Amino acid sequence: MSLSVTELLYGSFLDLQLLNPASLMLATATAVTSLIYFMCPRLLVQMYFRVAVMWSGMRLKRVIDNKGFTFFYGERGHPKPGQTSMLLLHGFSADHFMWASIVQYLPSEIHVIALDLPGHGFTSDPLEGDDIGFKGQLQRIKQFLDLVGIDKCHVTGVSMGNPSRLFAASFQDRVSAVTMCCPSMKTPEDGQLIALYRAATARGISLTLDTCPLLPQTAADLQAMLRVVCYYHSFVPSQILKGAVELRKERNNFYLQLLHKLLLEESRSALENQLDKIICPSQVVVHVSGAEVAAEESPNYIMPVLYHAVDMLSTMISLGTLLKSYQQFWMEAAK
Repeated sequence: MSLSVTELLYGSFLDLQLLNPASLMLATATAVTSLIYFMCPRLLVQMYFRVAVMWSGMRLKRVIDNKGFTFFYGERGHPKPGQTSMLLLHGFSADHFMWASIVQYLPSEIHVIALDLPGHGFTSDPLEGDDIGFKGQLQRIKQFLDLVGIDKCHVTGVSMGNPSRLFAASFQDRVSAVTMCCPSMKTPEDGQLIALYRAATARGISLTLDTCPLLPQTAADLQAMLRVVCYYHSFVPSQILKGAVELRKERNNFYLQLLHKLLLEESRSALENQLDKIICPSQVVVHVSGAEVAAEESPNYIMPVLYHAVDMLSTMISLGTLLKSYQQFWMEAAK
C-alpha cells in the first residue's frame, strides 16, 4: 500500500525528531555551508577571514578622524608603558587578515596592530587630492598612530606594505625597529611583474585589469597568480578562488591606479634613496628563487626576489629565521 505525500513528510519529520540534537545541528550546519559554498562562495571566504582573525587573538576596531576618514585595524593586547607596540602593514590588495596566522605565533606580551592601509580592507578610500603613493601612505600611517595614541612602534611590512622602511627613515623618533618581508624594491634581476610592465611601457601599452597578473578576474587567473608569487603551492578549490576574486573586484580600479603609481621608477627607488636614514635596528626577510630565507643585519642586503609570497602559509614557513631570532631582536629593539 503506497503512502501519501503527507504521510511521507510526517514520517521524515518524526525521523528528524529522533536525531541527536548535536547531529541535527551538524547536519544543518553542513547543509548551510554547502549552500553558501555553491551559491555564494564570497560569503564563505569572508566568514573564514573573520574566524581566522578572531582565532589569532585580534579584535577588529576602527578609529575616525575629524574629517570622517576611517582607519580599520585588528588589535591584540594593549599598549603598555615602557614597551614598544608592533605595527603590521599588509601587501598590495590585501588587508589585516593576511597577518592572522603570523600574529598567533608572536610572543603574547607584545601589543600588535594590523592596519588596513588606505583603499584596502575596511579603511576609507583615499580622498580626492590625496597622494596614493608611498608619501601619502606615510602621512596616513602617522595620522593613524596619532589617533590611537602610539608614540613609538616596531613596524613590519610585507611587499607594498614596506612604507615600513620609509616610515622608519622619515619618522625616526616614531620607530624603534623595522622588519621588511619580501620588500618591493629595485633588484638586480626584474621580477615577472616589472618585466611585464617594462615590456608594455616600451610598446606604449598601459597595464589594464585584463592584462595585469596581480588583478585576477577569474578563479583561473587567481590560481595562475598564486603559482607565480608563491613557492609553496597548495590546492585551493575553484569555488573558494571564485569567492576571493569577487571580494577583490570591488576595489580593482583603485588597485590598478595604485599599481601604476608604485611601479614608477621613483617609487621603486624609494628604499635605496632612504637607506642611510634608517637608524633603528632593522632586518630583511626575502624569498630568493624559492630558497630559504636570507636574513641580514643590514637593510642594504638586496637580492633578486623571484618568488613573492602573498599567502601567509608560505610566509609562515619562510619566516622561520625571523621567528627563531625574534625574541632577541625584540629585546634589543625595545631598549
